[in-house]
Amino acid sequence: MDQRDPFPRRTATPGLLAPWLAELVRTLPGLIASYVPGGALDSRSRERIIMAVTEVNGCRYCAWIHGSWQDFLGELDPLEAEEAVLAYARACAEAGRPLPPDDLRGVLPSDAVRSVRATVAQIEVSNLVGNTVDGVLARLTRKRPLAPIELTREVATVGAALPLAVPLLGAGSVLRLVSRAAPAMPEIDMPSPGEANLLVHLLASAAPTYLANAAIRLAVLGMPFSIAVGVRAGRTGATVRLGRGELALENGIAPDVIVVIEGEVEPLLQLATGSLVRELRSIRIRGN
Repeated sequence: MDQRDPFPRRTATPGLLAPWLAELVRTLPGLIASYVPGGALDSRSRERIIMAVTEVNGCRYCAWIHGSWQDFLGELDPLEAEEAVLAYARACAEAGRPLPPDDLRGVLPSDAVRSVRATVAQIEVSNLVGNTVDGVLARLTRKRPLAPIELTREVATVGAALPLAVPLLGAGSVLRLVSRAAPAMPEIDMPSPGEANLLVHLLASAAPTYLANAAIRLAVLGMPFSIAVGVRAGRTGATVRLGRGELALENGIAPDVIVVIEGEVEPLLQLATGSLVRELRSIRIRGN
Protein backbone atom coordinates (compact mmCIF):
# COMPACT_ATOMS: atom_id res chain seq x y z
CA MET A 1 0.00 0.00 0.00
CA ASP A 2 1.20 3.50 -0.85
CA GLN A 3 2.19 5.07 2.46
CA ARG A 4 1.02 8.45 1.14
CA ASP A 5 -2.52 7.08 0.78
CA PRO A 6 -4.45 7.58 4.05
CA PHE A 7 -7.12 4.99 3.11
CA PRO A 8 -6.57 2.19 5.68
CA ARG A 9 -8.10 -0.82 3.89
CA ARG A 10 -6.92 -3.06 1.06
CA THR A 11 -8.69 -2.51 -2.26
CA ALA A 12 -9.00 -4.66 -5.36
CA THR A 13 -5.72 -4.35 -7.25
CA PRO A 14 -4.63 -6.99 -9.77
CA GLY A 15 -1.81 -8.06 -7.48
CA LEU A 16 -4.11 -8.60 -4.49
CA LEU A 17 -6.93 -10.23 -6.46
CA ALA A 18 -4.78 -12.67 -8.44
CA PRO A 19 -3.93 -15.18 -5.68
CA TRP A 20 -7.54 -15.24 -4.43
CA LEU A 21 -8.98 -15.75 -7.90
CA ALA A 22 -6.49 -18.57 -8.45
CA GLU A 23 -7.55 -20.10 -5.13
CA LEU A 24 -11.20 -19.89 -6.19
CA VAL A 25 -10.42 -21.74 -9.41
CA ARG A 26 -8.54 -24.46 -7.51
CA THR A 27 -11.31 -24.95 -4.96
CA LEU A 28 -14.38 -24.27 -7.11
CA PRO A 29 -15.99 -27.69 -6.36
CA GLY A 30 -15.68 -26.89 -2.66
CA LEU A 31 -17.37 -23.52 -3.14
CA ILE A 32 -20.31 -25.14 -4.92
CA ALA A 33 -20.54 -27.88 -2.28
CA SER A 34 -20.65 -25.30 0.53
CA TYR A 35 -23.99 -24.02 -0.80
CA VAL A 36 -25.53 -27.46 -1.32
CA PRO A 37 -27.74 -28.82 1.52
CA GLY A 38 -25.92 -31.60 3.34
CA GLY A 39 -22.55 -30.49 1.98
CA ALA A 40 -19.25 -30.51 3.81
CA LEU A 41 -19.83 -27.04 5.29
CA ASP A 42 -23.17 -26.03 6.78
CA SER A 43 -24.58 -22.55 6.24
CA ARG A 44 -24.02 -21.27 9.80
CA SER A 45 -20.36 -22.29 9.78
CA ARG A 46 -19.94 -20.75 6.33
CA GLU A 47 -21.30 -17.43 7.57
CA ARG A 48 -19.03 -17.52 10.65
CA ILE A 49 -16.03 -17.91 8.35
CA ILE A 50 -17.24 -15.06 6.17
CA MET A 51 -17.76 -12.76 9.14
CA ALA A 52 -14.35 -13.63 10.61
CA VAL A 53 -12.60 -12.63 7.37
CA THR A 54 -14.77 -9.53 6.96
CA GLU A 55 -13.94 -8.34 10.48
CA VAL A 56 -10.24 -8.39 9.57
CA ASN A 57 -10.71 -6.62 6.23
CA GLY A 58 -13.28 -4.10 7.47
CA CYS A 59 -15.68 -4.27 4.52
CA ARG A 60 -18.88 -2.64 5.75
CA TYR A 61 -20.98 -3.87 2.82
CA CYS A 62 -20.09 -7.53 3.33
CA ALA A 63 -20.55 -7.10 7.08
CA TRP A 64 -24.07 -5.78 6.50
CA ILE A 65 -25.09 -8.44 3.96
CA HIS A 66 -23.64 -11.42 5.78
CA GLY A 67 -24.58 -10.07 9.19
CA SER A 68 -28.17 -10.08 7.91
CA TRP A 69 -27.74 -13.65 6.68
CA GLN A 70 -26.24 -14.72 10.01
CA ASP A 71 -29.11 -13.15 11.95
CA PHE A 72 -31.56 -14.91 9.63
CA LEU A 73 -29.96 -18.32 10.18
CA GLY A 74 -29.66 -17.83 13.94
CA GLU A 75 -26.71 -18.34 16.22
CA LEU A 76 -25.78 -21.62 17.88
CA ASP A 77 -22.84 -22.41 20.13
CA PRO A 78 -19.74 -22.91 17.95
CA LEU A 79 -18.11 -26.32 17.87
CA GLU A 80 -14.53 -27.01 18.86
CA ALA A 81 -13.55 -27.77 15.25
CA GLU A 82 -14.58 -24.26 14.24
CA GLU A 83 -11.83 -22.68 16.33
CA ALA A 84 -9.21 -24.06 13.93
CA VAL A 85 -11.33 -23.05 10.94
CA LEU A 86 -11.83 -19.46 12.13
CA ALA A 87 -8.16 -19.12 13.10
CA TYR A 88 -7.19 -20.19 9.57
CA ALA A 89 -9.67 -17.75 8.00
CA ARG A 90 -8.39 -14.82 10.07
CA ALA A 91 -4.74 -15.71 9.35
CA CYS A 92 -5.42 -15.71 5.60
CA ALA A 93 -7.18 -12.35 5.83
CA GLU A 94 -4.34 -10.82 7.81
CA ALA A 95 -1.73 -12.19 5.39
CA GLY A 96 -3.68 -10.99 2.36
CA ARG A 97 -3.13 -14.28 0.53
CA PRO A 98 -4.20 -17.95 0.80
CA LEU A 99 -2.18 -19.88 3.37
CA PRO A 100 -1.41 -23.62 3.43
CA PRO A 101 -4.30 -25.40 5.19
CA ASP A 102 -2.05 -27.83 7.06
CA ASP A 103 -3.72 -27.20 10.44
CA LEU A 104 -7.17 -27.85 8.96
CA ARG A 105 -6.20 -31.24 7.54
CA GLY A 106 -5.69 -32.51 11.07
CA VAL A 107 -9.32 -31.88 12.06
CA LEU A 108 -11.35 -31.88 8.84
CA PRO A 109 -11.79 -34.23 5.88
CA SER A 110 -10.47 -33.11 2.50
CA ASP A 111 -13.85 -32.01 1.10
CA ALA A 112 -14.47 -29.77 4.11
CA VAL A 113 -10.96 -28.28 3.85
CA ARG A 114 -11.64 -27.44 0.20
CA SER A 115 -14.95 -25.76 1.11
CA VAL A 116 -13.29 -23.69 3.85
CA ARG A 117 -10.54 -22.54 1.47
CA ALA A 118 -13.11 -21.64 -1.19
CA THR A 119 -15.25 -19.72 1.29
CA VAL A 120 -12.26 -17.69 2.49
CA ALA A 121 -11.25 -16.90 -1.10
CA GLN A 122 -14.79 -15.95 -2.07
CA ILE A 123 -15.27 -13.47 0.76
CA GLU A 124 -11.74 -12.06 0.33
CA VAL A 125 -12.60 -11.09 -3.25
CA SER A 126 -15.91 -9.61 -2.07
CA ASN A 127 -14.16 -7.67 0.72
CA LEU A 128 -11.61 -6.23 -1.69
CA VAL A 129 -14.34 -5.10 -4.08
CA GLY A 130 -16.43 -3.65 -1.24
CA ASN A 131 -13.45 -1.75 0.11
CA THR A 132 -12.79 -0.47 -3.40
CA VAL A 133 -16.22 1.20 -3.40
CA ASP A 134 -15.27 3.09 -0.26
CA GLY A 135 -11.87 3.81 -1.77
CA VAL A 136 -13.50 5.44 -4.79
CA LEU A 137 -15.75 7.51 -2.53
CA ALA A 138 -12.70 8.61 -0.55
CA ARG A 139 -10.96 9.74 -3.76
CA LEU A 140 -14.00 11.63 -4.99
CA THR A 141 -14.34 13.43 -1.66
CA ARG A 142 -10.58 14.17 -1.62
CA LYS A 143 -10.00 12.17 1.55
CA ARG A 144 -7.24 10.36 -0.38
CA PRO A 145 -5.22 11.35 -3.46
CA LEU A 146 -7.38 11.53 -6.60
CA ALA A 147 -4.83 9.57 -8.70
CA PRO A 148 -6.78 9.44 -11.99
CA ILE A 149 -5.24 6.16 -13.22
CA GLU A 150 -5.96 4.33 -9.97
CA LEU A 151 -9.41 5.91 -9.79
CA THR A 152 -10.22 4.66 -13.31
CA ARG A 153 -9.14 1.14 -12.39
CA GLU A 154 -11.18 1.20 -9.18
CA VAL A 155 -14.29 2.53 -10.93
CA ALA A 156 -13.98 -0.26 -13.51
CA THR A 157 -13.74 -2.84 -10.72
CA VAL A 158 -16.82 -1.47 -9.00
CA GLY A 159 -18.75 -1.36 -12.28
CA ALA A 160 -17.92 -5.00 -13.02
CA ALA A 161 -19.15 -6.04 -9.55
CA LEU A 162 -22.43 -4.11 -9.58
CA PRO A 163 -24.54 -6.82 -11.32
CA LEU A 164 -23.73 -9.17 -8.44
CA ALA A 165 -23.62 -6.62 -5.63
CA VAL A 166 -27.10 -5.14 -6.17
CA PRO A 167 -28.97 -8.50 -5.82
CA LEU A 168 -26.87 -9.34 -2.74
CA LEU A 169 -27.78 -6.04 -1.09
CA GLY A 170 -31.43 -6.69 -1.92
CA ALA A 171 -31.25 -10.18 -0.46
CA GLY A 172 -29.61 -8.77 2.67
CA SER A 173 -32.48 -6.32 3.07
CA VAL A 174 -35.06 -9.10 2.80
CA LEU A 175 -33.22 -11.29 5.31
CA ARG A 176 -32.94 -8.41 7.77
CA LEU A 177 -36.67 -7.70 7.48
CA VAL A 178 -37.52 -11.36 8.12
CA SER A 179 -35.16 -11.46 11.11
CA ARG A 180 -36.82 -8.39 12.62
CA ALA A 181 -40.34 -9.70 11.97
CA ALA A 182 -39.69 -13.14 13.44
CA PRO A 183 -40.63 -13.62 17.11
CA ALA A 184 -37.84 -14.33 19.54
CA MET A 185 -37.31 -17.85 20.78
CA PRO A 186 -39.84 -18.15 23.63
CA GLU A 187 -39.40 -19.81 26.98
CA ILE A 188 -40.64 -23.37 26.54
CA ASP A 189 -43.70 -24.33 28.58
CA MET A 190 -43.33 -27.96 29.63
CA PRO A 191 -44.02 -30.29 32.56
CA SER A 192 -41.72 -30.11 35.55
CA PRO A 193 -38.41 -32.00 35.15
CA GLY A 194 -39.64 -34.81 37.36
CA GLU A 195 -42.80 -35.32 35.30
CA ALA A 196 -41.63 -34.72 31.71
CA ASN A 197 -40.83 -37.87 29.77
CA LEU A 198 -37.54 -38.37 27.89
CA LEU A 199 -39.01 -37.33 24.54
CA VAL A 200 -40.24 -34.02 25.97
CA HIS A 201 -36.78 -33.33 27.39
CA LEU A 202 -35.14 -34.11 24.04
CA LEU A 203 -37.59 -31.92 22.11
CA ALA A 204 -37.01 -29.05 24.53
CA SER A 205 -33.24 -29.35 24.06
CA ALA A 206 -33.51 -29.61 20.27
CA ALA A 207 -36.05 -26.77 19.84
CA PRO A 208 -33.49 -23.90 19.81
CA THR A 209 -31.67 -25.63 16.94
CA TYR A 210 -34.79 -26.27 14.89
CA LEU A 211 -36.13 -22.74 15.53
CA ALA A 212 -32.85 -20.86 15.13
CA ASN A 213 -33.78 -19.89 11.56
CA ALA A 214 -35.80 -16.66 11.52
CA ALA A 215 -38.04 -17.81 8.66
CA ILE A 216 -39.00 -20.97 10.53
CA ARG A 217 -39.77 -19.01 13.70
CA LEU A 218 -41.86 -16.55 11.71
CA ALA A 219 -43.76 -19.39 10.03
CA VAL A 220 -44.47 -21.62 13.04
CA LEU A 221 -44.37 -19.27 16.03
CA GLY A 222 -45.82 -16.26 14.22
CA MET A 223 -49.09 -17.99 13.41
CA PRO A 224 -52.12 -16.14 14.88
CA PHE A 225 -53.46 -19.46 16.15
CA SER A 226 -52.00 -22.48 17.91
CA ILE A 227 -51.63 -25.96 16.44
CA ALA A 228 -50.78 -29.24 18.14
CA VAL A 229 -48.38 -31.74 16.56
CA GLY A 230 -47.74 -35.21 17.97
CA VAL A 231 -44.27 -36.76 18.00
CA ARG A 232 -43.76 -40.46 18.63
CA ALA A 233 -40.41 -42.22 19.09
CA GLY A 234 -40.75 -45.91 19.87
CA ARG A 235 -43.35 -46.24 22.62
CA THR A 236 -42.91 -42.68 23.88
CA GLY A 237 -45.08 -39.80 22.70
CA ALA A 238 -45.15 -36.03 23.14
CA THR A 239 -47.28 -33.13 21.94
CA VAL A 240 -45.81 -29.89 20.60
CA ARG A 241 -48.02 -26.78 20.62
CA LEU A 242 -46.88 -23.96 18.35
CA GLY A 243 -48.23 -20.51 17.48
CA ARG A 244 -49.02 -17.08 18.91
CA GLY A 245 -45.33 -16.70 19.77
CA GLU A 246 -45.44 -19.63 22.18
CA LEU A 247 -44.01 -23.14 22.34
CA ALA A 248 -45.39 -25.75 24.74
CA LEU A 249 -44.57 -29.44 25.22
CA GLU A 250 -46.75 -32.11 26.83
CA ASN A 251 -46.35 -35.77 27.67
CA GLY A 252 -48.19 -38.15 25.37
CA ILE A 253 -50.22 -37.59 22.20
CA ALA A 254 -53.05 -35.12 22.87
CA PRO A 255 -56.50 -35.75 21.30
CA ASP A 256 -56.40 -32.51 19.30
CA VAL A 257 -53.13 -33.09 17.40
CA ILE A 258 -53.46 -32.50 13.66
CA VAL A 259 -50.66 -34.88 12.68
CA VAL A 260 -48.37 -37.41 14.36
CA ILE A 261 -44.71 -37.57 13.33
CA GLU A 262 -42.99 -40.89 14.00
CA GLY A 263 -39.23 -41.33 14.09
CA GLU A 264 -36.19 -42.43 16.05
CA VAL A 265 -34.81 -40.89 19.24
CA GLU A 266 -31.21 -40.84 17.99
CA PRO A 267 -31.40 -37.65 15.83
CA LEU A 268 -33.00 -35.76 18.73
CA LEU A 269 -30.41 -37.16 21.12
CA GLN A 270 -27.62 -35.96 18.83
CA LEU A 271 -29.12 -32.47 18.78
CA ALA A 272 -29.72 -32.38 22.51
CA THR A 273 -26.23 -33.55 23.44
CA GLY A 274 -24.40 -31.15 21.11
CA SER A 275 -23.23 -33.81 18.64
CA LEU A 276 -21.21 -32.71 15.62
CA VAL A 277 -24.22 -33.69 13.57
CA ARG A 278 -25.97 -30.66 15.05
CA GLU A 279 -24.08 -28.22 12.89
CA LEU A 280 -21.23 -29.55 10.79
CA ARG A 281 -23.10 -32.60 9.57
CA SER A 282 -20.40 -33.70 7.18
CA ILE A 283 -17.34 -32.53 9.10
CA ARG A 284 -15.78 -35.22 11.25
CA ILE A 285 -13.19 -34.82 13.98
CA ARG A 286 -10.33 -37.22 13.36
CA GLY A 287 -8.83 -39.00 16.30
CA ASN A 288 -5.08 -39.21 16.89
